[in-house]
Amino acid sequence: MSHSKTQTTSDAASLLALSSEIETPAFVYDEAGIDRLLDSVEPIRRSTGCRMLFSLKAFSFVDALDVMAPRLDGFAASSLFEARLAREVPVGGMEVHLTTPGLRPDEVDDLASLCDYVSFNSIGQLREYGRRMTPYANIGLRVNPQVSFVEDVRYDPCRPHSKLGVPLNHLTEAVAADSALLAGVEGIHVHSNCDSTDLSQALATVRRIDEILGPVLSGLDWINLGGGYLFDEADSLEPMIEAVQALESRRGLRVYAEPGASLIRGAGFIVSSVLDVLPDEGVRTAVLDTTVNHMPEALEYGWEPDVADHADEGAFEYILAGSTCLAGDLFGVYRFDEPLETGSRVVFDHAGAYTLSKAHAFNGVGLPSVYALDRSGALTLKKRFTYGEYAERWGAGIGVPG
Repeated sequence: MSHSKTQTTSDAASLLALSSEIETPAFVYDEAGIDRLLDSVEPIRRSTGCRMLFSLKAFSFVDALDVMAPRLDGFAASSLFEARLAREVPVGGMEVHLTTPGLRPDEVDDLASLCDYVSFNSIGQLREYGRRMTPYANIGLRVNPQVSFVEDVRYDPCRPHSKLGVPLNHLTEAVAADSALLAGVEGIHVHSNCDSTDLSQALATVRRIDEILGPVLSGLDWINLGGGYLFDEADSLEPMIEAVQALESRRGLRVYAEPGASLIRGAGFIVSSVLDVLPDEGVRTAVLDTTVNHMPEALEYGWEPDVADHADEGAFEYILAGSTCLAGDLFGVYRFDEPLETGSRVVFDHAGAYTLSKAHAFNGVGLPSVYALDRSGALTLKKRFTYGEYAERWGAGIGVPG
C-alpha cells in the first residue's frame, strides 16, 4: 500500500495560485473535487440498487459532509462520536451504519438511538446486545470472509487472527450448532480490502461469501460490502457492478458499500509555508510550518506525498521537512523549477483522506486551519484551531484565550 509522487494536478496548481490568501498550515477541501469523486460511484448506483455510505473515519468535517450528503445514502461510523457527528449533518433521510470491534456497554443505548444499522463484530456481541438494540436498530453481523488481498498485514482486515468480524468458517460451524443463532439478524457486513483499485477482488469476495453462506444470505435483507476500494482510480467498475447485481438478483439483498478515501483523498490539500532553508549539504532542506503529524500516513507507510510544482527534472532539489523536533519528520525529496525561499508556499496534493482525522499536535504545533474551496473558486475559512483548545486538552482550564 503506497503512494508515489506525481506531477502537479490542475486542482493543485490552481490552489497554489490562490495560496497567498491562506494562513498556513491549512487543510483545504475542494467542493468541485468532491463532486468529481462522487461522480466515480454514480455508474454503480445507476446500474444497480447499491447504496453508498461515506466512511467517516477517512474525513469528518461536517460542512464538507453536508456538500457530499445529497449524493449519498448515509454514513458509516466506527464509534459513538462518529455516529453522533453523522447526525450533525443537516441533510434529511441519511442512514447511519455502525460496526466496531470496541463496543462499550455504557454506549449501547446511545448507539441504538443514533444508528439505523448496527453490525456486531462478534457472536459474543450479538448475544450480549442484540435484543437490547433490536427495537431501535436494524441488526447485522460482521463476517470475516478470510480472503486476503492486502500485502501489508497492518491494514489487512482478513489477516490471520484478525479482530475484525466473525471468521467465515467459525460462523458456519456456529450456525450448524445453533440454528437460531441468527434469529433477528437482518444483514451481514463484509470488509476484505484496503486502498484497492482492482474491483475483481470485491467480486471474488462476494463469490466466496455466496458459495459458503448461500442459504444464509437468502434469509437476510441486506449485505454491506464495506470499503477499501478506490472507485475513482479503478481500472473498471464492472466487477463491482456484477457483484452487486448478483447479490440483488440471486439472493434478493439490498446492497451497501462504504467508500472513504475514494470520495475525499483527491479533493483535499495541505498548504504550508517555508519557514527556513538550511544550508546546502548536497541537498538543501526546506523546513515547513506543517509536519508529518498532520498527515501521519506519510510516516506510517513511508510514502512521499504528492506536491504541487514538483518537477522530476527540476533544477532545485530539496528535502521537505516538518517543523517538529522529530528527526524523521520528513516528507521526502522533491525538485522544483524555481528555488524555495522563506515564505514560499508548498501544496500537498491528494491529502484529503486520513490527514485531519489522524492529525495530532505533537510539539504543540497547531492543527491546520480548515478552508473550503467552493464551486465558484472562492476560499472560505471554516475552522481555526486555537491555543485555547490545545490548552483545554491538557487541563489548563476552560476559556483560555485563543
